[in-house]
Amino acid sequence: MTDESGSPLAGVTVSLKGAPGGTQTDDEGMFVIDAGRNTTLEFSLMGFDKQSVNIENRSSIEIKLHESQSSLDEVVIIGYQQVTRKKTTAAISSISGKELANLPAASFDQLLQGRLAGVNVQNFTGEPGATPVVQVRGNTSLSREYDEFSVGNAPLYVVDGVPQPPQQYTSPQTGTGTNFIAGINPQDIESIDVLKDASAAAIYGSRAANGVIMITTKKGRSTEPQVMVSAYTGLTSRPELRDVVVGAEERRQKMRLLEDLKPLRDGGESGGIDYRRLSYLLTDSLNPAFNGQTDWQDLFYRTGRINSADLSLSGGGTGGTNYRFSAGLYDEDGIVKATGFKRYSMRLNLMSRALKEKLMINPIVAYTRTDRSRGGGEGIRTDARWTPASYFNLSDTRRDYLLGMYNEDLDVNIGNQLTFNLNLGYEFSKALQFTSQTSYIYSNSRRDVSQPNAVTNFTGNEQNVFSDNQVNFLSSNYFSYTKSLQKHNLSGILGSDLEYNQYRSVDAGATNGSSDQIQVIQGFQQRYLSASSDYQAYSMASFYSRLAYDYDSRYLLSASIRGDGSSRFGKNNKWGYFPSVSVAWLASEESFMENSAFSLLKLRASLGTSGGLPGNNYLQYNLYRVNAGNYWGNNGATSYNGITAITPNLVDGVAQPNISWERSVQWNIGVDGEVANGRFSFAFDVFNKENKQSLFDVVLPITTGYDRALTNSIGVRNYGAEAILMANPLPRTSPVQWFSRLNISYVRNKIMNLPNSGRDLVVTGSRFDKTHILSVGSPINTFYLYETLGIYSTVDDIPINPLTGDRFSGGGAYQPGDMFLRDVDGDFIIDPFNDGINPDKLPIGDPNPKWTGGWTNNFTWKNFTLGLLFNFAFDRDVLNLYASDLYENGAGTNGTGTYAQYAIPDLSKVNIWRKPGDQAEVPAYPLGSFRYYSVAGQTYFLDRGDYLRIKSVSLAYNLPSSFLSRVGMDNVRVYGIADNLAMFQRSSRLPDAEAVNYWGEYSGDGYPIPTRFTFGIELQF
Repeated sequence: MTDESGSPLAGVTVSLKGAPGGTQTDDEGMFVIDAGRNTTLEFSLMGFDKQSVNIENRSSIEIKLHESQSSLDEVVIIGYQQVTRKKTTAAISSISGKELANLPAASFDQLLQGRLAGVNVQNFTGEPGATPVVQVRGNTSLSREYDEFSVGNAPLYVVDGVPQPPQQYTSPQTGTGTNFIAGINPQDIESIDVLKDASAAAIYGSRAANGVIMITTKKGRSTEPQVMVSAYTGLTSRPELRDVVVGAEERRQKMRLLEDLKPLRDGGESGGIDYRRLSYLLTDSLNPAFNGQTDWQDLFYRTGRINSADLSLSGGGTGGTNYRFSAGLYDEDGIVKATGFKRYSMRLNLMSRALKEKLMINPIVAYTRTDRSRGGGEGIRTDARWTPASYFNLSDTRRDYLLGMYNEDLDVNIGNQLTFNLNLGYEFSKALQFTSQTSYIYSNSRRDVSQPNAVTNFTGNEQNVFSDNQVNFLSSNYFSYTKSLQKHNLSGILGSDLEYNQYRSVDAGATNGSSDQIQVIQGFQQRYLSASSDYQAYSMASFYSRLAYDYDSRYLLSASIRGDGSSRFGKNNKWGYFPSVSVAWLASEESFMENSAFSLLKLRASLGTSGGLPGNNYLQYNLYRVNAGNYWGNNGATSYNGITAITPNLVDGVAQPNISWERSVQWNIGVDGEVANGRFSFAFDVFNKENKQSLFDVVLPITTGYDRALTNSIGVRNYGAEAILMANPLPRTSPVQWFSRLNISYVRNKIMNLPNSGRDLVVTGSRFDKTHILSVGSPINTFYLYETLGIYSTVDDIPINPLTGDRFSGGGAYQPGDMFLRDVDGDFIIDPFNDGINPDKLPIGDPNPKWTGGWTNNFTWKNFTLGLLFNFAFDRDVLNLYASDLYENGAGTNGTGTYAQYAIPDLSKVNIWRKPGDQAEVPAYPLGSFRYYSVAGQTYFLDRGDYLRIKSVSLAYNLPSSFLSRVGMDNVRVYGIADNLAMFQRSSRLPDAEAVNYWGEYSGDGYPIPTRFTFGIELQF
C-alpha cells in the first residue's frame, strides 16, 4: 500500500467486502489476508479515499490510495476528547499544521490571520515578538476602568490538553511583556482547532467565554526513523514611508503659508508680515546648520534579516516506543534599528504502551527561550508631532552620535519556559478507559530598560529592571466510556481537574545616573533608587462531564457541564456552573438522500454557558500596601518614625466577597455540507453571544475612602454569521489542481448593560482627549467626536450669536479657513473637551470591523505549487490621529517657533485654504493659534478602515521521486514566500489601515508592518 507519491502507508485497514474482521498494513505498507478467487478487498485509511479491488486470480497486489478531498473523517479536538468532523455537533474551525509550516512569523497566532472563519487576527504592530489581537467571534470586553481601554477578550489557549495561564500571553507591557505563546514553534504544530460555540467550549467553563484555541503538537509514528531538516532565510523591508517635503521646498511652503495666513490670523490684511518676528530657522537659509534635507523617517529604519532552522527526528514501531524530537531557531531583525526577536525551542514527545498495550505512557518535555529587543530610537521613528524639520543639517559626527545614543537606549526582554507534561492512560476494556494528565510549567522572564542621558532630556541616565517567574501545576483525571449497541452509540467522559498557579516578581528602578556606561542598579545613588516585589497565588478545582449519543449516525445529541471553584471569589460565589447542549441531524444519511448530490448534509444547533474570571486574585480581602516604590521610578515611601508602614490600598483595595463569575450565554445554528464526494464543501453558522455580569470598575463615593470597586455590571451582546466555502473545482484527472477556501465573518456588537442605571460613560483612547463613549445599545468603543460639517470660506459664513452679537467660537472666535463644527446644543460655542459628557459631541463611528475573513488558493501543476492568501476587514472606522498631528505642529505655544521647528505635510498636494473665498478640502494651517477645530476628536479625522491585503504569495517545487530514490531522500522541497506583499485600502490618509491600536486609532508612531521575502528548503529522509 502506498500513497500517490509512492510512500508506504501503515495502518491501512484491509477487509473482505461483506465479511467481518480484517487486518492492517505494517510499517512498510505490507499486509497478508486469506481471500478466495474473485474476492473484493476494501481498503480504508483516515484522510484517504476508500477503495475496493477485486483480486481475481492474483496472489499479490499493489494498491495506491488517493488523498481524500472530503473532510468527513478529519479528527477534531473538542476538549478531553477527539471526534470525527462528521459527528461533531459544535461550531469548530480547524487548520492543519502543514499550512503553517515554514511561514515566516515570530508567533504562530499571527499565521492564523485570514485562514479561519470566525477568528479575527489583527497585527496592529510589526514589531517582532509582539502579541497580536486575536478575537473569536468579535470583541466582548470593555475597559475595566473609566479611563482605561484594553482588550481583555483573548481566547483560552490549550496546548496538548493543557490550558495555558492567561498571564502567559497577556502580560502587561509595563512588566516584562513576554509573549510565551510566541515560544511555540509552528514547525511543531500538528493541528489547530478553534472551539467557537458553547457546545464545544463550555467544557472549559470559566475561561472559555472568548473561545478556545486547541493546539496539538506533532508526535512520533510507527515508522522507520525519519529526519526532517528545514531552513529559510530572507529579508524584511519597511513599508513605503509617508510622503514628506524636505529641504528648501519645506521652507518655501512654510513661508508661503505665513505670508498668506499669518496677517489674517493676527487680524490684519493678507500680503504683509513682520519678518523680524519670525524664527531664524525660516529666515537664515544661508546657515549650513539649517540648510539640510534630512528625511527623519529614514534615520531609524533598516533592512532586516530573517533566518530560521529546524531539525526533527521521529519514528517508532509496533509494540515499542514512538518518539519525536525537534529543535528550532528563529531569528528576525526588526526593520527599526535595535529591535528584533529570537526563539530557541526544543520538544520531546514519547509514546509507549505496556501491560499488553493496555497502559499508555506519553511524556512531553518542551523548552523555549525568547529574546526580544525592543530598541530605543523607535519612539520618534514616525511620530508626526515630534518629527523635526528637514532643513536641520546633520553632520556625519552628529548623526553617528544621535544614532549611537538611541542604540544605547536598551530595552531587552528575555523569557524562558520549561514544560513537563505526563499523560497516562489505562484501557480497562474496549469501552472504558482512564486518563491522567499531570502538567508542570515553569516560566521566568526579565526585562532590562536602560536609557542614556540624551534620551532623558539630560536629567541623568535611568535603569529599570523587571523580572518575574511563574509556576503552573495541573492535575487532570477522567474516565472515558464508549459503547455501541446495534444502532445506538453512546460515549462520555467524567473527570476532575486541580490547578495551582504562583506568581512572583521583583522590579527596581534608578534615575539621575552619572554615566551612560553604568547599566546596573548598584551604580546609582541610594536616594534615586526604588524597588518593590510581589507574590500572588491562586488555585482552582473543577469537575466536568460530557455525554454524547447518536442513533444510526444520523441523530446526534451532546450535553456537557463543568463546575469550577476558584480561590479568587468569596465563599458565597466560589463555584460557577457552565452547562451546554447541542443536537445535529445528518440528513445525508437518510434514505431519501441516498441519490442526492450531497455526501454530507448536517444541520446542528447548540445552546450553552461559559464564563470568565477576574484578574484580581484577592477580591474577597481588604488589600494593603507597603511602600510606594514601583517599576517606573516612583521613590515615594510610606513610613512612620523611620519604620515602614502598612497602609490600606485606597485605590481599589476594598474587600468584595460578593463579586461573581462573568457568564457568556451563547446559541448557534449551523449547517455543514459536501457535494461531489467532497470536492465542494461549505459550513454556515449564525450565532448570538451575550456576556452577562461582566466585570467593570465603578467610582465610589468619596465617603467610602476608596476610589473605585469592581462590579458585575456590564452586559455585551455579539451576534452575526460566518461562512466557509471550500472547493477543488478541477477534476482529479486534470494536470492542474486548484484548491480554494473562502471564509467570511459578519459580527455586530452592542452594549446591553452599564453601571449606574445604564448611564453613558466617556473613556479615553490613547490620548488625553475623551474620544470614546460606552452607551447602552451602541457598539463597544464607539467614537465620541465633534461632527465636522465643512470649512468656513469667508467671514460671512461664520454664524453670529443673535443674543450677544459674538462670532461663533470654540477656544477663540472662529475665522475663515477654520473647521465648521456642529453646535449640537445651539449655544454658538463649541464646548471644550472634558472628562464627561460633552453637549457638542456625538457618538459617531464604529472601530469594530463588521466583515473579516480571508481567501486561500493553492494551484498545483506537476511538482509546482503556487499559493495565494488574501485577508480583509471591511466596514469599520479609524480615528486618524496621525493626520491630526501633522497640523498640531502649527498650534504650539511657541507660535511660529513651533511651526518652524517641526515637519509639515506636503501641502502642494492638497487643496488647503489660503485666502477668503477658497473652496478648500483642508482647513487653514493653525500657525500658533488654537481652536477645537484642530483637535483629533472630530469626524474630519475619521477615516474608513477597510482594507484588502495580499497576505502571502508562495511558490514551491518538490524534486521528482525518481531523483530522490537515487540519492536516498524521501522528499526535497524548495520554496519562496513573499509576506505582506501589498495592501489595498479605502483611505488614502492611512499608511496602513490594519496597524491601528486597541481603540481603533492610527497614531503614526507605531511599528510598521514589514514586507518579508524568504527562500527555504525542506529535506526529509
